[in-house]
Amino acid sequence: MEELPGSNGCFVCDRAGINPKSLGVRIFWDEAANQTVIPFVPDLSWCGFQGIVHGGILTAICDDAMAWAARRRTGTWSVTANLSVRFLRGVLAGSRYEARGELTRQEGRKFHTQATIKSESGETCVEAKAVFVEVPEEKIFGGRI
Repeated sequence: MEELPGSNGCFVCDRAGINPKSLGVRIFWDEAANQTVIPFVPDLSWCGFQGIVHGGILTAICDDAMAWAARRRTGTWSVTANLSVRFLRGVLAGSRYEARGELTRQEGRKFHTQATIKSESGETCVEAKAVFVEVPEEKIFGGRI
């Protein structure tokens, strides 16, 4: 698998130290599956209640998995237009998990995606779906986003 660069300053994937509160996860591209892969072991600082990882953190990880899948498959940047998440099982601090994201279809500037977070034993803990909208590069790097 190829490691993707992440985004400097990102809450989820900054590893350059620009965002000291970043989760600092590593993102990989599984070419055979056409999916992003984010392996992670959450610590207690990610929790919302008694060792259970906060749903907002899990949503952010799914969002990054889907955003990077869209980026990798289309070659363009996009932003989240809508996102839905189903929490099926608790995600526990100190255990190993893997998020996977993929582009399921493209309609012009709209990118439909999905993601899952699974436990080390393969149980699905979180499912997400989102639509991303392509953003022209000049708007991103021209300071508008």
